[in-house]
Amino acid sequence: MDKILNKLQQKLRVGDSQEILVDSLSNIYLGMFYYYGFEIISIKRVNMHISILLRKTKDVEKNLKPKKYGLLITLPRRGKNGKRIFVYKFRTMQPYSEYIQDFVVSMNGLNKDGTIHNDFRITKWGRFLRKYWLDELPMLINFFKGELKLIGVRPLSDSMLSKYPKDFVKFRNQFKPGLIPPYYIDRPKTFNELIESEKRYLLKYKKSSFEIDISYFFKFLGVVFLKGVRSS
Repeated sequence: MDKILNKLQQKLRVGDSQEILVDSLSNIYLGMFYYYGFEIISIKRVNMHISILLRKTKDVEKNLKPKKYGLLITLPRRGKNGKRIFVYKFRTMQPYSEYIQDFVVSMNGLNKDGTIHNDFRITKWGRFLRKYWLDELPMLINFFKGELKLIGVRPLSDSMLSKYPKDFVKFRNQFKPGLIPPYYIDRPKTFNELIESEKRYLLKYKKSSFEIDISYFFKFLGVVFLKGVRSS
């Protein structure tokens, strides 16, 4: 598939469309199409095959080499003052998944808590890692680099931040993100409750940073070890 898309993106001009047929989607990483400069217009079954209609949206480097994916990955996020940082995590999704977040949201929508509904990108192994927060252990690298603190709002992608109220994003960006977000303690059930959880924490932190982070840290330990709460 890498070779096919590499040749296709060199052959077509920006704006051109092309249909390709695949036997199934089980082994096709949809994000790969976006990586090679295409967007997905439609996916439909045609007889015994799956038809994927692609439109070329940009020119990319010739002889683009397939992106290598290991267990440890880096993801672009926004840090303090809106600075672009790359957080380290263990892979929990299929390769190329970061390129189709907007596509998955437009197709499946969001849950009440702001997470993506029926996110098919997450692997079975990834769900296990997420349940026990093991996928986030490499973010300690960002902590020691000074990009994250222990307690704080989650560093988010541009795509997710675009769903937040703009005035709150501006306020949110004033603070360094953290490893342990306040929603682990508050357990919000809706996206609005999630925003309120973050806003409540940041307002408290602005008044008394050290005391609030200590308080939230011990609340987090209580949630994990006394109540047995795990990530969804």
